[in-house]
Amino acid sequence: MPSLLLDKEKCLENIERMAHRAEQHRLSLRPHCKTHQSANISNWFRDFGVSKITVSSFRMAQYFARAGWNDILVAFPFHPGELKSLQILSEKCLISILVDTPAALPFLNHIRNPVGFYIDVDTGYGRTGVRTENPELIEQIIVKARGNPQLHFKGFYCHAGHSYKVTKQKERESIHQKARSDLAGLKKQFSEHGPRILYGDTPNCSTQNDFRGIDEITPGNFVFYDLVQLSLGVCRQEEIAVVIECPVAGKYNHSRQILIHGGAVHFSKESLTMGGRTVYGQLVQRNENGWSSPVQNTWITGLSQEHGVLEKCGELFNQVSIGDTLLFLPVHSCLSANLAKEYGTLDGDRITNIHSN
Repeated sequence: MPSLLLDKEKCLENIERMAHRAEQHRLSLRPHCKTHQSANISNWFRDFGVSKITVSSFRMAQYFARAGWNDILVAFPFHPGELKSLQILSEKCLISILVDTPAALPFLNHIRNPVGFYIDVDTGYGRTGVRTENPELIEQIIVKARGNPQLHFKGFYCHAGHSYKVTKQKERESIHQKARSDLAGLKKQFSEHGPRILYGDTPNCSTQNDFRGIDEITPGNFVFYDLVQLSLGVCRQEEIAVVIECPVAGKYNHSRQILIHGGAVHFSKESLTMGGRTVYGQLVQRNENGWSSPVQNTWITGLSQEHGVLEKCGELFNQVSIGDTLLFLPVHSCLSANLAKEYGTLDGDRITNIHSN
């Protein structure tokens, strides 16, 4: 069976580096746990002074609340289907939600315990949130929420996810500065409410140095990094902390292809274009310290549910046998981790996550 291997030392170094960046820029760090989804890994953050987290679902919030986290932000626009979960969580911990429309507020009229909310704002990503050019809608949300004594406006939240769509640092800088400027403008315009500014995407939180006006960062992928971040120039190869270990299941002389047991249910179907090909993972060589640099021009180029195919892999075809295992850097570690039931470490330990039995 394919398995997700974690280099704990690299992971801890990534956490320490981001915690240091936050401290350097006088920011609070509220890491997003959607990448690792593991109570054990979340506890590693405590050693670096982290006391609050971000999650992407109420199920995840419940899991981390059981693990002892008492300050949790669910970074997904609230909808009434989650009302029961919100009621339960608000009895156990300090829970905050995102709101981006006044239409969500009536569903919160009968909550029994205090709940904080941030207004989700859009500075150009176009996925969710109130456009920063629409302060009137922001005002409507704040005013309407005042009628609920249990609902407390805490500030603004922004995920500048379009930073993933650019490959040049100058373009990413432009995205970041617009987001920072827009958020600073909202902070000033609505200063009477004392809003905090939460901001976070791994590319910008890993590379930018101007965080004026921002109070808290909420990146997630940095804990592992992956080929996407590497391709963007956000991380170095040696900072990628996970690989997927896959057994060789077939070799086909007529096509010089290698088949691995490792498909979309292990990697996801997220892809990159590398060397003119669509790829789903890149081979690394196993060594005594874990794994080496990526093997040039050796990628998973075909993927179905359980099958992965390596084409045009040169001498590797002659070097491997059926039953051997190969290691691959994932394109998107968040999705690969979500598909795994647990992590194996280089020391042979097992680390559970939200999906573990």
